[in-house]
Amino acid sequence: MPAADSSHLSHVTGHSDLLRKSAVAERAGDLLPEYQRIVANIPPEAGFGGIWESEMFLFYAAVKPFAPKQILESGRARGKSTLILARCFPESLIVSVEYERESDNAPAAEAKLKNEPNVELLYGDSLEILPQRLQSGGAVLIDGPKDFRALKLAIALLRTGKPCAVFVHDFPLNSPQRKFVERNFPDRFFGDDPLFAHFQSLDVDRDPRRSGVEAAASAAGPRRYGVFVCLPPPLPSLDLLSRMKLFFSA
Repeated sequence: MPAADSSHLSHVTGHSDLLRKSAVAERAGDLLPEYQRIVANIPPEAGFGGIWESEMFLFYAAVKPFAPKQILESGRARGKSTLILARCFPESLIVSVEYERESDNAPAAEAKLKNEPNVELLYGDSLEILPQRLQSGGAVLIDGPKDFRALKLAIALLRTGKPCAVFVHDFPLNSPQRKFVERNFPDRFFGDDPLFAHFQSLDVDRDPRRSGVEAAASAAGPRRYGVFVCLPPPLPSLDLLSRMKLFFSA
């Protein structure tokens, strides 16, 4: 496995304490009013799922102290998370990659983001595009590809020593990809940690489900969160079994 550039590593490892989950949770309380003002004018996506506002707040609270000049997003869908990134980080270039140009989501995202001057929209394979575009000190949000393909991308980016943080979506409890992270990344944390549970109140007034059956279902049970994992640098050493697991995974 190639070694990361030591100059990049020295840049990111000096801030490792900022990505401890206790530190993120502590400053989140101070950042909450600011974040609420930012998302207040971003309409929820009725009926389209995606990343909840409370999940994006976790990314915001974790990454804001780094003031990244660049944020790479893999998996844009209809562009709500991209818009939140653009508004939360107005001094950052948001490079957003979506695989399918011909999907129904593509024109909806383009319309939503056409007036955001700090957003660059790309189409193609993130596994090829993101390593080429990643800059030192940049942050990364991966919401596609999924599962072990997402982990392969995250590990490839961390291996460069450049990112300040890599967030990957959809790591539910007991999933194979989560067990892999729990075994190999001692400094990781997950969005469903009890320290962050009270920030789910952000979603109470942002639930796109309106009335009738959907509203009743919403009241009857908890929301389905995708669960972010935060992978702080540097990349830990992976044993042979773990490397083989990655190699043979889809």
